[in-house]
Amino acid sequence: MPLSKPMTFCAIMSAALLVSCSTADSPSNDTAIEEQRADMKPKTDLSYGPHERNTLDLYVPADVTDPPLLVFIHGGQWRRDDKDRLDRFGRIDALMKAGIAVATINMRYSTDAIWPAQLEDVRAAARFLREQAADYGYTTDQIAYWGESSGAHLALMAGLSGAPEFGLSEGGPIAPTAAIVAWFAPSDLTQIAADREADNVPGGNEEFGQPTPENRLIGEPVADNLAKARAASPVDIVQTAPPNAPIPPILLAHGTQDPVVSPLQSDRLKKVVEARFSGAEITLRKVDGASHGSEEFADEIEPAIAFLLRHFKAGG
Repeated sequence: MPLSKPMTFCAIMSAALLVSCSTADSPSNDTAIEEQRADMKPKTDLSYGPHERNTLDLYVPADVTDPPLLVFIHGGQWRRDDKDRLDRFGRIDALMKAGIAVATINMRYSTDAIWPAQLEDVRAAARFLREQAADYGYTTDQIAYWGESSGAHLALMAGLSGAPEFGLSEGGPIAPTAAIVAWFAPSDLTQIAADREADNVPGGNEEFGQPTPENRLIGEPVADNLAKARAASPVDIVQTAPPNAPIPPILLAHGTQDPVVSPLQSDRLKKVVEARFSGAEITLRKVDGASHGSEEFADEIEPAIAFLLRHFKAGG
């Protein structure tokens, strides 16, 4: 039978954490979750801007009162792939079970427009989602971001730029950032090629011709405009932030055998955050043996959701 009345997010969160600590879900819990998911009707291809790629899909868990909102950003070298990447590794099921609403967004490719168009699109989507919260039944007191690869780069840039202290909030206010999950993120565009050469991961620069993804993103070779590449890099945003800038909690995950985005990229971001903001929370989970988005990341879904739940509760 369907649940008799809506559950609060806190109740869902408590149940989710209890389930994650048990060895297996009971059949009755599985049935209840399946009934909740059957009632969940996603809103697809909602338009948040004028470009054909300014669309998003929205999933809101059934029978949860005011769930918090996560924005998911797909990867693809800033020039390919799609918002349907959200459903890898059973992520939609896991988020609905945890009581978290999620919007998965498309943004302009670097072949459509160069940087900072992609960040502008993510911020436009966040503003749209905040304006539509009452209509679709979630809360945007805070927003969390989760991205993979180039989408992780955008999640970091959007999550950091939400605070006015960073001076990157053109276009109007968006909700404060609850947390950022960034999987195998390019964090320093000026060092992507050099890091692939410097690490001990087999394969690297030879996989990319010219222009490289980062060159396409900024519209010219990185070496010809280091200032623009730095301005588009999460590492530089943190390095140049004023000392009072709020750094949201960040969870990084990176495969130790990633030949595309070197693990050194996440190592560097973690070191820079810790050096500049000693009280900031930043965790790096190194996924042993994993390549770029390989199947080993299926085991990273549960820790990522637990991280989000903890910080949504802290900010709620």
